[in-house]
Amino acid sequence: MNFKKINFLNETVRNIALTIFSSFLIFLSYPKISISSLAFVALIPFILVIFNIKSLKNALKYGFVFGFTTYLFLLYWIYITLRAGDVNLLFSILGLILLCLILSVEFIIITSITFYAKQYGTVMMIFVLPSVWVLVDFFKVAITRYIPYFPWFQISYSQWNNPYILNLAYFGQSYSITFLIVFINAMLASIFLEREKKQKIRRFITAFIIILISIIIGRMRYYDIETAFKNSKESIKIATIQPSIDFYLKWDLTSIDYIQSRIEALLKEVETKKPSLIIWPENALYGWIDDPAVFSWLCSCINSTKTNHIVGSVSKNDNKHVSLYYIDQKCEIKNEYNKRMLVPFGEYVPMRKFLGKYISAITGLGEFSEGSMSQKPYEFIGFKIGNTICYETVFNYLFYPDSDVDFFVNITNDGWYLDTSAPYQHFAAAVMRSAETARPLVRSANNGISAVIYPNGRIYSKLDLNEYGYIISELKKIDFPRPNDTEKNLTVYISLMITIAFAIAMLFRR
Repeated sequence: MNFKKINFLNETVRNIALTIFSSFLIFLSYPKISISSLAFVALIPFILVIFNIKSLKNALKYGFVFGFTTYLFLLYWIYITLRAGDVNLLFSILGLILLCLILSVEFIIITSITFYAKQYGTVMMIFVLPSVWVLVDFFKVAITRYIPYFPWFQISYSQWNNPYILNLAYFGQSYSITFLIVFINAMLASIFLEREKKQKIRRFITAFIIILISIIIGRMRYYDIETAFKNSKESIKIATIQPSIDFYLKWDLTSIDYIQSRIEALLKEVETKKPSLIIWPENALYGWIDDPAVFSWLCSCINSTKTNHIVGSVSKNDNKHVSLYYIDQKCEIKNEYNKRMLVPFGEYVPMRKFLGKYISAITGLGEFSEGSMSQKPYEFIGFKIGNTICYETVFNYLFYPDSDVDFFVNITNDGWYLDTSAPYQHFAAAVMRSAETARPLVRSANNGISAVIYPNGRIYSKLDLNEYGYIISELKKIDFPRPNDTEKNLTVYISLMITIAFAIAMLFRR
C-alpha cells in the first residue's frame, strides 16, 4: 500500500474542504443571509491552507478553488436569470461556469503573492494578504473604465448592515473595510500557527483592540452625520414609488391596463402627501418614452400629481438608451441622463463578434448604447442630484467625485433577478456608495428594494422585495464634507506601499 499517496490524497481533500468551507462562510456573511460578523472569521480556513502548502503550483490550485467556489455560491442567480430570459439550459450553465472561471483569477493572484509572503513569516503574511486583496479589488473596478469586467463582489459589502464598521468607508472607501476584514482574518489565523501561548494571546488581543478601535471610530462618524442632519435647515419632501410589476409583463401589450392601474393607484395616494419630487424606478413605463401614446399617459399622471418627477424609461432618440428623465409639473423634460455602465448580457452582449450568434440581450428589447461619461449632476428644484441607474452602484468612480452633490438617486429594475440573492447584493452596494460619499441615496426599484439611505448606514425607510407601495421622506441637505482625493484613496496608497516594500524585500533576499 502506498501510504505517501494516501497521505497526499487526505491532505488534498482536507485542503479543498477547508477552502470550500471558507467560500461558504463568505456566502453566509454576504447578502441576502447577511451574517456580517462571519466575514471576520470566514477566511481563516483558507488562510491556514495557504500557509501550509509547499509549492506555488498548489497555491495557484487552491486560489482557483477558492475563487471559483466563492463566485459560484454568490453568483448562482446568474443561471436563474439567464433561464428566466429564455437562454437555453446549456448556455445558462456554461455562462455561469465561464464567469466564475474568469473571476477566480482574482484569487489566483492573491493566493500566489501571499504564498511568497508567508515564506517571510506570519507577520509579513498578515500585512501582505489584505494589501494585495485591496489592490485587486481596486484594479478590478478601475479596469472597467477601459474593458468589460464584472466587479460585483467585494467582501466589504458584507458590512452593509453593520453601521459602525460601514462608516469606515468614509476613510478610504470600501477598501478600508476590506483591509480590516482580511487583516483580522489573517491575524486570527496566525494564532493557530503560533506555538507559544503568550504569542497566541498577544495576537488575539491585538485583533480585538483593532476591531474595538474601528468600531469607536465608526461610531463617532455615525453620530457626526446624525448631528449634521439634525442641524440642517433645508429639506425636500420626496416620494419613491415601487409598483412591483413582474419584469416579464413590462412589454406585454395585454398587461398595459394592469401596469397603468398599479402606477396610477400609487400616484393617487402619493399626491395627497404633497411631495416636491416623485421618483419612479428604472424602465417604469410599459413602452418607449418616445412613443406618443406612452408619453401622453405619462403626462396625464404627472398633471394629476401637480409636482415634479424623475422617471426611468428606455428611449430611442439618436441611439437606444436606458435613461432617467427630469420632468417638471407641466410635463416638460428638463434634463436627461443616459446610463453609462450597461449590464453585460442584460443590456448588451460583450464580445458580440463571438457570442452574438449564441446569446442575445435578455431584456427582449435588444442592445443599448452607453451614455457619455461626461454627464454631470443636475440641479433640480434647488438640489444638486447625482444620477445612477441600476448596476452603476457597483462602480464608485461613477459617483461624481468632482461634484458636491446634495444627494444621489439610483433607479433600478431588479425584476429579472427574481427572488434570489442578487437584489440584496445590489442593495448592499448602494448602501456602501452612500457611506463612501457622505451623501444620502434615494433608491427606487421596480420590485424592490427601494429605500432612503443615510450616509451613516441608517436606512430611513425601506420597501422590501416584491412589496407594493411608496416611501415619503423629508430629505435634508447635509453640510458635511465629502472625502478628498487623499482620504478616498488612503487605503489603496497604504496597500500599495506595503506591497512594494514586500517586493523590494524579495529582490534583496534573492
